[in-house]
Amino acid sequence: MKYITTIILFLTFFSACTEVEKGPLVGGNGTPGPLGNIKVENLPGAAKITYSMPDEQSLLYVLAEYTNDHGQKKEVKSSVYKNYVLLEGFGTTNTVDVNLYTVDRSENRSEPFSVQISPLKAPVHTVFETLKVIETFGGVNMTFTNEQQQEYIVHTLYRDSTGEWVDYDRLYSSAESTNYSVRGFESEPVDFAFYFTDKWKNNSDTLLSTLTPLYEEEMDKSLWKDADLIDDFNDPLYSPLYQLWTPGATTYFFQNRNNAQMVGMPNWITIDLGKAYIFGRMKLNQVSHSNTWRYGSCTPQVFEIYGSNEATADWNAWTLLGRFESIKPSGLPVGQLSDEDLRVNAAGEDYDFPASSESYRYIRFKTLRTWGGVNYMCVLELTFWGQEAK
Repeated sequence: MKYITTIILFLTFFSACTEVEKGPLVGGNGTPGPLGNIKVENLPGAAKITYSMPDEQSLLYVLAEYTNDHGQKKEVKSSVYKNYVLLEGFGTTNTVDVNLYTVDRSENRSEPFSVQISPLKAPVHTVFETLKVIETFGGVNMTFTNEQQQEYIVHTLYRDSTGEWVDYDRLYSSAESTNYSVRGFESEPVDFAFYFTDKWKNNSDTLLSTLTPLYEEEMDKSLWKDADLIDDFNDPLYSPLYQLWTPGATTYFFQNRNNAQMVGMPNWITIDLGKAYIFGRMKLNQVSHSNTWRYGSCTPQVFEIYGSNEATADWNAWTLLGRFESIKPSGLPVGQLSDEDLRVNAAGEDYDFPASSESYRYIRFKTLRTWGGVNYMCVLELTFWGQEAK
């Protein structure tokens, strides 16, 4: 009977409970005090407002309310453990009215204190001013500097045969400096447009340019073979050089000369292209079986390409076509990879050769430094484009 009575009492208590409207955990004590000593520091695309807090234990945060460049009402909160609130994402230098409040643990607000901010030129406009665009093989090449390493989308558009603008390419980048080419065009005049968008959806001005991409063709890999010169740093029996030009290969060229660990730097390999070409650009696909290889291990970081019309070990017969460096977009240490690093790695790294009218049949790939600091190199695939010699 004792247990039955206990259960009945519990059920009676439970059924007697009524739903109570939930409110703040801490009861309010009126309107919080205002901020003091308020100062505005205008920044590129932003403003920092500093202040002193009222001496009240119940304060929870400071609230800033304003309307942004797109007509959207915004709220930014800052902890009481800070003496400032940072407002970001402005695309213009227009004056903006901001209301500041102190808010306590009961969500009571102070009376508003109004200030005006006038952000400086937004970074999306600053990076646009560094943009340079030129003609390249099969398309256009753009370079720009992003000193603050903010995130941008670079839009490339072209005018089609009907006169409409087509959004052709989008580059996502936060790298400090960018050298990027957009390809897939015939060698005829094209109207291009380029502009930047930041993460707050602010747009830069638009660069309009009529450019004529240079004619190019992919060099026929079915004609390539190992030149197998006496001083080359590879053993065809151990790691056949043809693995470098097998389209979509899952195997890769791994440099070996009796013992890969003893190869040393610099080192080189020689390829017979089967025909002479004027060189326009190349693509290097890193070994990417795992993250260990991506921007690491034996992947070339700094290398040179030489051309010759003689299959000879005499370096005097070779002409330097270009010195290149693999750039990791994020700049993170070896072993750490950002999403942008992985995207660029998956697409392969593109390199443009300096303009030249000379053609060459044989090339030498000379490795000067690897990402992992090892003294041998490995590559998944090489591809070259240019113009066949007349």
